[in-house]
Amino acid sequence: MKKRLFDPFGSEWFGIPISTLALAQVYLLIFGRAHDIIFKYVGEALTFTGLLIFGIIFVMWVVSTVSSHGKKHAHWENLTRLSFIALIPIVGFVGNAQLLSIFGISSISAEISLFDFYVFYGLSLVLGVLLGYRLYTKEIAPREINYAIVIPPLAIGTNVFLAPYMITYYSGGVEPQAISFLVVMGLGIFFFLYIFIGSLALSAHVSTKMHESLPTTMLPVGIASLIVLNLFTISGFNSFGIFTLSIHTVSLLSIMLWGFEVWNFLVVLIIIFTRPSRGNLSVWAYGFPLGLFATSTLKIMAVVDFTWLFRIFILIAVMLNILWVYGWINTVLLVRAQSAKA
Repeated sequence: MKKRLFDPFGSEWFGIPISTLALAQVYLLIFGRAHDIIFKYVGEALTFTGLLIFGIIFVMWVVSTVSSHGKKHAHWENLTRLSFIALIPIVGFVGNAQLLSIFGISSISAEISLFDFYVFYGLSLVLGVLLGYRLYTKEIAPREINYAIVIPPLAIGTNVFLAPYMITYYSGGVEPQAISFLVVMGLGIFFFLYIFIGSLALSAHVSTKMHESLPTTMLPVGIASLIVLNLFTISGFNSFGIFTLSIHTVSLLSIMLWGFEVWNFLVVLIIIFTRPSRGNLSVWAYGFPLGLFATSTLKIMAVVDFTWLFRIFILIAVMLNILWVYGWINTVLLVRAQSAKA
């Protein structure tokens, strides 16, 4: 009974909580602009739901891995599952930032968040190194190379959600300089790794055309959006006297990257309607990149004052809501299929 209960839980299930947190982020952003308390309540409810789901899945994943001898090596041998483990630090960065947004920051929460920042940053770096090691040394099956392998490089860039809170709270000390250095270093790591690993994933996907990995084609949208968010954050580090990046340069680069986001988003949108997935957890890969896309769109709108971008933001938000429901439908279908086989 225990084996049947915990067997289905691999690291790919972490896509559910991170997509839920992405949806929460969108509602919190809408509240910040519209100031309608309903959006705040929905966003907070989704944040707590996402973190609760993460806690449940994390426990079941750990129990499943520890209790099954075969699964102890399954994540090491399977690049996709190894990559999905990197969703853990992403949940950590984003979830922590949302909790600080909801409850505010105190001395205790600041200390905990600072500890979390360094732990999740280190975990992201370690997972990225392990993925690189496996890419160089493992005999890789074609099915293992898909856009999921860009998650570890992406993970280290998501520190940008938590970093501003830490820099603001600890301003005047040594922490802001250390954190700003890590943010810039993280941007370099995930940007150049994406050029390498993303190109590899694109080449493999184009050649194999595996239907189950189609949803992961949304991940480049998230990468480009995350670069935009990092650039805007780094432009605020000028006061430290370490980095100088003008907002005009950031705006130029961000709009260029946003253009790529729009192109990739439209391509994947066509894929969603023409090649729908059924009973596949990979559909949760749509969620977090869209959340990043929505966030970067509002960032750009705030700087360039193109109010029509808010309509694009609403379109992204609507699609994210639809795909979140779509993800649950696929999850239910998957669970039913696994139950029928048991």
